[in-house]
Amino acid sequence: MPATSKVRLAIAPWIAASTVIGGCTWIDDRTPPPEPAPYTANAAAASRVYTSAHPTIRAAARDFFGIRPVAVQPFAFPHRTHVEEGLTCTEVCHASASRGPRAGLPSVRDCLTCHDTIAAERPLIQQITALADRGFDFEWQRVYGFGTQAHVRFNHAPHLRAAVGCATCHGEIGRQTVAQRTVDLNMGFCVGCHRSKGAPTDCLTCHF
Repeated sequence: MPATSKVRLAIAPWIAASTVIGGCTWIDDRTPPPEPAPYTANAAAASRVYTSAHPTIRAAARDFFGIRPVAVQPFAFPHRTHVEEGLTCTEVCHASASRGPRAGLPSVRDCLTCHDTIAAERPLIQQITALADRGFDFEWQRVYGFGTQAHVRFNHAPHLRAAVGCATCHGEIGRQTVAQRTVDLNMGFCVGCHRSKGAPTDCLTCHF
């Protein structure tokens, strides 16, 4: 048999197989499966499901050790002065604490409830009045709170009804000028307080 014929016989099965496979591929009109999403370290961007993941090792370490940036406030609010005048935390400035989960932060209008007439001549009060006239409000930064990865739901109202003092969780903030974080609100702190007062300690009491 000539060499050319041998070559043709050898490659004929390969040609036939390629034709069959190609034809099957050509007539397959099924929708191809979607490509998997690329990996991203940003959990919030990849999924709306809460996760304890952190974008960096540094962020994880800071969260583990409870290291948080110092809150910068629009002005140095003199807590001590107001407490010495007989005002309570929930009377005006954090009135919603006795009604629900959030304590709330005082607005310009809240301040002017008293300072529309009291100490109205002082420069700081005049600045606050000017903010109100221009429709602006304070940009307070929260000093205490829980990260989303903690899955904690804290409700101020039942704690106040149980006669838990503000200083228990917020420290002696009534003696401070600018509020600073002085209490580490970790799980051990909360569980210890609940046990000492006979409050529930099951997971769903605080977590969701």
